[in-house]
Amino acid sequence: MTDITATAPGAADHVTEEKTVSRLAVRIASMAPAPLNLTTDQENPTLQPAPEAATASSISAAIVARADQRARRSRSIVGLTVDSFVAACSFIPYAVVALALRFIMARLFFLDGQTRIEGPRVPLNVQDFDFSVVLPLQVKVETFGAFLNQYAAVPVSPVFGAYLLSYAEFILPICLLLGFATRFAALGMLIVTALIQLYVAPDALWSLHVYWAAILLVLLTRGPGPVSVDAIIRYIARR
Repeated sequence: MTDITATAPGAADHVTEEKTVSRLAVRIASMAPAPLNLTTDQENPTLQPAPEAATASSISAAIVARADQRARRSRSIVGLTVDSFVAACSFIPYAVVALALRFIMARLFFLDGQTRIEGPRVPLNVQDFDFSVVLPLQVKVETFGAFLNQYAAVPVSPVFGAYLLSYAEFILPICLLLGFATRFAALGMLIVTALIQLYVAPDALWSLHVYWAAILLVLLTRGPGPVSVDAIIRYIARR
C-alpha cells in the first residue's frame, strides 16, 4: 500500500511533463512560417510595376500628349506658313536655276577671255543685242605682258600661262553654257578663280571670288540640270 502510494506521484509528474512538452511543441509549430507552395505561377512570377513607376509613366505620357497638342496648334499657323512657302519654292525647277547659273559664269569668263585674244570677228546680232564673237587665232601681246607683270606671281611660265588662260576662257564658258562636260568646265573655272585669288587679287575674296566659287561649286556638285547636252548624252546612254 505504501509502495503504490509512493509511485503514484511519480506517474503524475511524468504525465505533466509530457503535456508541457506537447504544449511547447504546439507553440513552436505555430511560430514557424507556413511552407512555401511553389506552383508554376509562383516559380515564374510576373514582375508588376510599382505604383510609383506607373504614376510616373502616366505623368510622362500626359506631358508628351500636351506637348504634341501644343506643337499641332503652333504648326497650324507657323508650320503651315513655312510648308506653303517651301511648296511654292519647289515649283522653281533646278533646270531653270542651273541654266541661269551657267549663263552667268559663262558670260563672265567669256567676256574676259575675248579681251585676251585676236582673230576674225563673227557678227551675231539679235535685235539690239550684240553677241559678236572673236575667234582665238592668236593671243594678244598685252596678255603676255600681263603674265610678265601683273600675273608674274602665278607659278607657271608666262607664255604657257597666257595661252592656257586665253583658250580656257574661250572653251570652258562655251562648254558651261551648252552644259557639255559641265563639271569639268566648272572645275577648270574654279581653279582659275583660286589662282586669281591667291596670286593676283587676294583682296577680292569677299567682293567677287567667293560668289564665283559658290556658283561653280553648285554646278560642280549638282550638275548642269536637265536642259543640257550632258543630260541628253546620259539619256541616250541609258537606253
